[in-house]
Amino acid sequence: MFSTRLIRFREAFGPALRALGERAGGFRRGLFATLFAALASAFAAAQTPSPDSPLAAAAPSAASASSRYPAELPPEAVVRSTLAQLPELQAARANIDYSTAERRRLQSGPYEWNLNFDPARRRTRNDGNFNDYEVSVNRPVRWFGKAGKDQELGQQAMSLAEAAYADVWHEAGRALLAAWFELLREERAVLRISEQVTLSEQLLDGMQKRVRAGDTPKMELMLAQTENQRLIAVQQQAAQRAKLARIALEQKYPGLSLPPPITASEAPPLPDIPEGLENADWVARIISGNHELEQAQAQTRQKELLAERSALERTPDPTIGLRYTNERNGEDRIVGVAVSIPLPGEARRAGHAGALAQLDQARQEETRIRNKVELEARQLLTQVTTAKEIATTQARIRDQAQSNAALVTKAYTLGESAFADTLLAGRQALEAAQAAETAHLDALELHARLLLDAHLIWHLEHDHETTTRQTPPQEHSDR
Repeated sequence: MFSTRLIRFREAFGPALRALGERAGGFRRGLFATLFAALASAFAAAQTPSPDSPLAAAAPSAASASSRYPAELPPEAVVRSTLAQLPELQAARANIDYSTAERRRLQSGPYEWNLNFDPARRRTRNDGNFNDYEVSVNRPVRWFGKAGKDQELGQQAMSLAEAAYADVWHEAGRALLAAWFELLREERAVLRISEQVTLSEQLLDGMQKRVRAGDTPKMELMLAQTENQRLIAVQQQAAQRAKLARIALEQKYPGLSLPPPITASEAPPLPDIPEGLENADWVARIISGNHELEQAQAQTRQKELLAERSALERTPDPTIGLRYTNERNGEDRIVGVAVSIPLPGEARRAGHAGALAQLDQARQEETRIRNKVELEARQLLTQVTTAKEIATTQARIRDQAQSNAALVTKAYTLGESAFADTLLAGRQALEAAQAAETAHLDALELHARLLLDAHLIWHLEHDHETTTRQTPPQEHSDR
């Protein structure tokens, strides 16, 4: 697209610029013709791809599938390895280990055996003294299905921890995606500004020669010097932002191999924005695989099991024991069974009521998260579809601004426009070029975000390490 516009521009203005440069005494006109040719060459050079840049991979055509892995992203295998080593993922994995231990605890139950030994010294008036003692063992027993419910709670704790791990993985992917595109934006901004600085320096050098020759007022030279210094300051600020973005990526994602900063001669074209995104049922796909909603559903199920468990707890667990008593130095020996049952009170009923309230709270939270996820999915799809329109509009504005800058430059060479108008047109062309490139990158980022939220890229595989770390279920007993 850009090459076609460049050819048309050369066909329209090339003869006039060459004629201006060939006129006798046309030093001023020839200089601006040369600068204008340099401007065209700079924009043409920016279209040359390089295999060493982060965007060097072949851009997908408009007819390619919208779910193709974006060429502007780092390799997926590298991303997976990098995400797995993040501290937040390691912490989430440790939470799975904790849930594994919690499941074993619930399967074993809270009760233990109690051993009692009660020695005594008996003194009588007529028969003398005797040594008595009693030995007993006892423990409470989980009855009425409580052991089975505890096992379900342990398994649900594992499911909740796995859902939390998946959600942390997805959020880490979102953060990496945002940081990656931030680096792309900043480095591309440095390129655009550097091109303007180069042209400004060429213009300033020519004007200094003309001022010495007496062909240009010194005021115009001062304006050119000011504009050149302003562009240099903008370039330094852009370079600083690019360095900070690179440092942030290197620090947080040490396993992610970053390519060297791209230069103007190596800057590849941006990939095309995929087509056909509005035709797929992206919203349903995003909702069905959303880990935040999955975590809320697991939390609700856990509260349901806790409410069921508290309902069973309204019936107390009995304590069963066996005792042996030795009295009067062994003359009396007693073997017996002891059973004790607590009498339930208001505390158990209040505990069950509290569990039901927490269940209702979890259900409402699940509904809130479902609505939030659906809203974000619909908003994201709208952003994706409208971002391409915005990028197209910004590209049209860029072309118009560049054409306007070329016409104003030509008018200045003919003495029909002030130098201040040339500076203003140059600024507008630079701002339009930056806005167009930013809009294009925004559209690419939103498309990648859509693929990420739909679990088409960087998704957590089912055979991931988190599933292999689980221990097999253990048999439980009603104890």
